Amino acid sequence: MALTVGFSDVDTGLVAVDGGADVRSELIAVARAEKEQLRAIVEAAARMLADAAGLLPAQPGTMLPNLAERAGLQDVTVAHGLFVPPYLWGGETPRVTEEDRLTVVLQLVMLTDAEYAYAVEEGPGGLQQALGEAGIDLLDWRR
Repeated sequence: MALTVGFSDVDTGLVAVDGGADVRSELIAVARAEKEQLRAIVEAAARMLADAAGLLPAQPGTMLPNLAERAGLQDVTVAHGLFVPPYLWGGETPRVTEEDRLTVVLQLVMLTDAEYAYAVEEGPGGLQQALGEAGIDLLDWRR
């Protein structure tokens, strides 16, 4: 597992509908992978979002093409990132509410080329349903 600390200081352009507070995220990735790979993928995702300067929102459904290459990963068959609500905990997503900001945890899952193509065609929700029905192990980066 790898988790950002301080990524919530990066503004990716999200604002809460109900109160106008900034919505920020901390990023988490979980997989049966080497610690260095997990760290590299989370760092690359954070860098990609920060470099987009608010044009690429840190929210469920956002896809990060060619993320594994950007992170310098080798010996994996996954290539692209997808943000999803964390499924590590049952129930609601952990959040921190401050006066002018809401911070939530956002989970990064990695996709193969075929899974990414499916998500582009059918949408991230369609992909998640198909992956669940097929019993795909998202923790396996060599699938």
